[in-house]
Amino acid sequence: MPQTRNIHFVTFPGAELLDLAGPAAVFTAANQLTGNALYSVDVVALSNGAIPHGGGLALTARSLADLTLGPDDTLLVAGGYESGLRAALKDTRLLAALNRAAKPCGRIGSVCSGTFLLAQARVITHQRVATHWRGCNELAERFPDLTVDPEALYVRDDRFWTSAGVATGIDLALAMLQADHGRSLKTRVARELVVYAHRPGHQSQFSDVLDAQARTDDRYRDLIDWILQRLDQPLKIADLAARCGQTERTFHRRFSAETGMPPSRFVESLRMKYGRDLLEAGTPVKQVAGRCGFRSESAFRTAFRQQFGVSPGQHARMQAG
Repeated sequence: MPQTRNIHFVTFPGAELLDLAGPAAVFTAANQLTGNALYSVDVVALSNGAIPHGGGLALTARSLADLTLGPDDTLLVAGGYESGLRAALKDTRLLAALNRAAKPCGRIGSVCSGTFLLAQARVITHQRVATHWRGCNELAERFPDLTVDPEALYVRDDRFWTSAGVATGIDLALAMLQADHGRSLKTRVARELVVYAHRPGHQSQFSDVLDAQARTDDRYRDLIDWILQRLDQPLKIADLAARCGQTERTFHRRFSAETGMPPSRFVESLRMKYGRDLLEAGTPVKQVAGRCGFRSESAFRTAFRQQFGVSPGQHARMQAG
């Protein structure tokens, strides 16, 4: 029987509930799928009792001072909305308790802006770290000894694990699961939760789609949403231009300037990345080809190899471990 590892989520008034719930789901799913108590998950705070979180929901927490910690324990610190986080950063009792609790732990981590709390408590001092992109500059300015990676989804530096936005807490937890119990279980859990089976920590916080939507005006932002809902259909440039109320020539020029690539290549990129996600979720190649808008499985296989350097089958096997 594998030894149970303890995962303690550190929270505070005003913390983001999803920073806890997302990663917690990874560890509890591992227990359910294996039928073993691989992980024990709880919530801790400065004191016992109900802790209000974002959205008006409360969680009942144990006191940090009541914990007996050791090398099989993991502390994961949640981030929070600005007002709650700013108050926590000024709470000297919370910072001191966090510093004491972290010392004997085998693994320390944070989700989103929780990195600020680890830094303020002097739990991390000279490490390479990640945090939400919006806070990267402030984190680097406030704690110049840290090396802040503004692109990474998550970073592991020895026993310290830090992650970017809310969803990347799930990526972080999956990476921890793989470190503890291997790729195969990680992949099973990802499929159970219907999330990416593998997003490396060095992958950018910004997908091409999010980046393009952030940089474009409302007209093209709405068009990208429209395209994403119709990747299984033929998408002619004339139709895209007409939807934007532009001639093909004007559309090609302005869309390329806004997104950094011609519209035909942008659509193909969306198709291929959607296909990759489907493969990682265990969808058969033939079904993936149709759902990505390819007329034949052969055409999809050729395009996928050109885009990613491996065949669809090889990619699926790599992700399954």
